[in-house]
Amino acid sequence: MTGNRFSALLAPQRIGWVAALVTVAVWTTWITTSRMAMQGAQPLDGALLAFLRFGTAGVLLAPFWWRFRIIPKQSPKLALLGLLCAGLPYQLLVLEGLHHAPAAEAGPLLTGSLPLFIALLSATVLGEKLGRGRIAGVAFITVGVAFIMGHGLMNLEGGSWRGHLLVLGGALAWSIYTVAFRYSRLSGVEAAAFVSFWSVVLLVPVAGWRVLEGLQTTAPSLLLRHVLIQGVMAGVLALLIFTLALRHIGAARTTAVTALTPVTVTLVAVMLLGEVPSTLELLGCALVVFGVLVTSGVLRLPSRPSLLAGAMPSANLPSR
Repeated sequence: MTGNRFSALLAPQRIGWVAALVTVAVWTTWITTSRMAMQGAQPLDGALLAFLRFGTAGVLLAPFWWRFRIIPKQSPKLALLGLLCAGLPYQLLVLEGLHHAPAAEAGPLLTGSLPLFIALLSATVLGEKLGRGRIAGVAFITVGVAFIMGHGLMNLEGGSWRGHLLVLGGALAWSIYTVAFRYSRLSGVEAAAFVSFWSVVLLVPVAGWRVLEGLQTTAPSLLLRHVLIQGVMAGVLALLIFTLALRHIGAARTTAVTALTPVTVTLVAVMLLGEVPSTLELLGCALVVFGVLVTSGVLRLPSRPSLLAGAMPSANLPSR
């Protein structure tokens, strides 16, 4: 009996669901702690946080980038350039965005706009045809993003609109990485190793003095905390557990779970950071989550909408 219970706990689908939930927890932790780091009594330099993230990941993933001798020979050069967008451009844009915009707004914008940008890039760059459900999901996300940004745009003096634009820039950078990854001929871990190594190489000559100053003036306990959060959790663990979820429960179900990230970020921001989102921003978060679910195919629109038939969207989970 004990052996059967242990086997049930290790069932592939159960592992996949747990991995997806842990991914949400890691993403939520990274966004909220980064906001705290950028807005604390002694704000940390974004260059320092980027160094801690990619430096730690580069050390942990050294066997992989060493195996392909820094530059993977099997990967197209244009794809490798696209992969680098997930390094310094993504990290610095998001961190600077969190300096200006509350986590309760930045979190939904970052995680929710990814399907929007990926769909647009797939259609314009790759020539993919978007289905009706995907187009509808992108429309919901777009309206949700507009609702979240509406308050900041109506109050230009507050400066949160700057954070919104920077975070959207970060989401675009990650979307470019996602499209480039499909043509890189690398595994997820190899891509992370490549991005981590070259991010450190590019960061040191540009902002090495800022990193050195930050290492000297920041308390060791705080540095260790961000080594764990930025480097181990966000830089390595998030990738591994997200890949695990994809392998065991498929992309649609994984996306359905990770669509909870805007909700969890908003809740944590309210409880720990004292942020109070407006009704319009909460409505925007709901539209973003709904749009992500529709875009991923978890929520399906009726094939033939009919007012007489009273057709309503269904919520069937597709199999792998």
